[in-house]
Amino acid sequence: MGNVAVDVARMLARGAAELSRTDMPQAALASLTSGRVRDIHMVGRRGPSQARFTTKELRELGTLPDTAVTVDPAEAALDPAFEEPSALPGTQRRNVEVLRGWTAPPPDDAGHRIRLRFFLRPVELLAEGGRVGAVRFERTEPDGRGGVRGTGRYEEIEAQLVLRSVGYRGVPLDGLPFDAGSGTVPHLAGRVLSGGAVVPGVYVAGWIKRGPTGVIGTNRPCAKETVGSLLEDAAVLGRRELPGDPLAVLRAEGLRPVEWEGWRAIERAEAELGAALGRGVVKLPDWESLLAAARTAGPVPEAPGAS
Repeated sequence: MGNVAVDVARMLARGAAELSRTDMPQAALASLTSGRVRDIHMVGRRGPSQARFTTKELRELGTLPDTAVTVDPAEAALDPAFEEPSALPGTQRRNVEVLRGWTAPPPDDAGHRIRLRFFLRPVELLAEGGRVGAVRFERTEPDGRGGVRGTGRYEEIEAQLVLRSVGYRGVPLDGLPFDAGSGTVPHLAGRVLSGGAVVPGVYVAGWIKRGPTGVIGTNRPCAKETVGSLLEDAAVLGRRELPGDPLAVLRAEGLRPVEWEGWRAIERAEAELGAALGRGVVKLPDWESLLAAARTAGPVPEAPGAS
């Protein structure tokens, strides 16, 4: 119950007119627009007040054309904070307010229906004719400590496609400190910390720095902070023995990076592909086509694993 789940539901509910304006590969576009997805169930183990959406992304579900979004009021009512969310942190409070607006009966003529379900824990995929036919869930309930417990009651939802939208969690890397509680590398403005002290010349950014939170745009200030710290430390770091040309070091290790002109060639190839298909820019879908495009600008890796 977070932004990944919202993105998945949004892509399944969008029609050809909306998706063709994106840069998704043509094969993915054809598969999504030729599918017959009508009912989308977004299911979470806990309640509405514990969902991890950002409110802007959650609201966008309600703007999808020809799509009705519903919340089961009986399930939502199991959450003590649903009826009176004033004590919740700002994002969760706003999320609950959005979700409360979707408890009214939806229109019957919508082409797609997104159903947000709460307090259901998946326990089994049920097969039908050699493929998934349904998902079996156990009903959960609040345990009074911020989590949930099973009730021993079960429900089955028919499904022909099941997608997992759980969050990622960082794992330790040899030689780096690690906070097992948060799944992140301890840091101070991007500078890696060991025992509370800065490790010279070692920096971290992204989810391993802050955990699996935020949206794509969140990575920009996160990376900017880390690069700012690196630049502040440049005078000290510059006294260390560092190779003058990092590409030469990579090549010495048997790696052959795609350089700037190769990236520019990929961009041109994607623009040309989109024009040929009557679309905007269309992403090249695999390593082979990416490297083939990059080769038009000069020598690049012969094997995908070397890039």
